Amino acid sequence: MIETIVGACPLDCPDACSWIVTLQDGVPVKLRGNPDHPHTGKGLCVKVNPYLEYTRHPDRLLHPLRRVGQKGEGRFEQITWDEALTEIAQRLGEVSDEFGSEAIWPYLGTGTIGYIQGVGGAGKRLFHAIGASRHSANICSAVAYPGLEYTSGLGPSMDPMDIQHAGVVVIWGANTVSTNQHLWPFIREAQKGGAELVVIDPVATRTARRADRHLAIRPGTDGALALGLMAHMNTSGLVDAGAREGLGWAEFRDEVLAAWSPERAAAECDVEVNEIIELAELMAGAGPTAIRLGMGMQRHAASHLLSAIADRRLQTIRRRPVLFDRAAVQAECRQAQPPGPRTIDNSRADDDQARSRAPGTR
Repeated sequence: MIETIVGACPLDCPDACSWIVTLQDGVPVKLRGNPDHPHTGKGLCVKVNPYLEYTRHPDRLLHPLRRVGQKGEGRFEQITWDEALTEIAQRLGEVSDEFGSEAIWPYLGTGTIGYIQGVGGAGKRLFHAIGASRHSANICSAVAYPGLEYTSGLGPSMDPMDIQHAGVVVIWGANTVSTNQHLWPFIREAQKGGAELVVIDPVATRTARRADRHLAIRPGTDGALALGLMAHMNTSGLVDAGAREGLGWAEFRDEVLAAWSPERAAAECDVEVNEIIELAELMAGAGPTAIRLGMGMQRHAASHLLSAIADRRLQTIRRRPVLFDRAAVQAECRQAQPPGPRTIDNSRADDDQARSRAPGTR
């Protein structure tokens, strides 16, 4: 007997795709995107397309394993669930007895998680019950959300499908073509409707090569660019009246923007002054602007420091502007850096993505 079941992708991804599973005699034999779901369309991403293969792979973990060798040796032995749960509980008890319960530090990863799994769901009850440390248990968006909440009231942004109605689309620090195939069609629709696509990224990614304009700023200068854009909008009378009446605008204008200009931002970002001026005027005057923020701005050595600052300010963030002492933060960052060089080679990452191109992208 053949039947189909409509389900949802379990991965920690904002697309939240809907899928259709075909079963033959109760066994899944085919997986495809749900064409009736407007965001998913007909295609699933390259991670999820072979999902049925993952479930049947011989290397898939089906039982708890205990390490029996040194770390890195890859030596494990199979144990029962009762043994695994007992060992974990005993170890948590030992740590709590010796160092105090706050020595247990919950951390939320990503991957296949949901509301009933992990630290972010039912796990909170466990860790609260044993008195573990209470903190922001992840670094995924801990820096970005307070900023979004401060400026927009809520962390979640606009409906992705609204992008097709934008007059300007700004992709800031994201390689949408390679990493977000379900958003790209809506951006293409916006372009077909006359919207200009702007990409802000130090790297000439596949997305940047499809943009109408690309600002290749120096890595780590995103904040300077934003301040330069706002400074020009302010001095040119392009700030929306509603924003001028917003909480903290006067202090922000007088204490922060007064020290910035397109010229200063251009020097910081290593771009031309006219690029900043033209982008500011485009964003202010070409109709609704849709901004797609990537994760890169908070993925750096100081992200944990900024997360801590943001968490401490959550209770007051809506009542007054949060202003940072840049020199103090930079000093803390230098102290936090481990000794010796840290090299990450991402030069081939985009080419690797291109070789495994997801269906529906071009």
